[in-house]
Amino acid sequence: MNKESFNEYIKPFLVLVVICLVVSFLLAYTNSVTEPIITKNAILEAERTRQEVLPGSTTFTELGVDGLEGVESAYRDDGGAGYVATAGYKGYGGIVTVTVGLDNDGKIVGISANVSSETPNVGTKAGQESYLQNYIGLSGTAAGVDTITNATYSSTAVRTGVTAILEAFESIKGAQAK
Repeated sequence: MNKESFNEYIKPFLVLVVICLVVSFLLAYTNSVTEPIITKNAILEAERTRQEVLPGSTTFTELGVDGLEGVESAYRDDGGAGYVATAGYKGYGGIVTVTVGLDNDGKIVGISANVSSETPNVGTKAGQESYLQNYIGLSGTAAGVDTITNATYSSTAVRTGVTAILEAFESIKGAQAK
């Protein structure tokens, strides 16, 4: 192999391999530093949302909800204010996560919908307070709440999530702590 071939073919290849290795190491290091922070912030945000949708709540105990279709998690307020459950369903742009606060009789007292992956000013309307207020006071089913025109995927995801939680309320209420 002559020097010209080495400089033309091998040297650029080796330089690219070294660059890829250095960048991969830096990305892995950055991930190892930021992952615990991201996880901690997600836990704090979930706790804040639970307290927001269940007024008067104190601390929560997670309940086992394996096998409840559509329900991702459920919590009982340790102070006896009620229950909080979360469900996620496919909207237009991704998963719409709905968190519902229920009193001890299964009536909705608060609701939050994460529609951040939905189309701005269209699908995100399903997460606005003016729409979510339609669910306050419901129990049993959310079938009577209309979808939003031009945001049917997003609002249907919200309604489906709320319905799944309401239909699973008795199972949530009887679930044991994890």
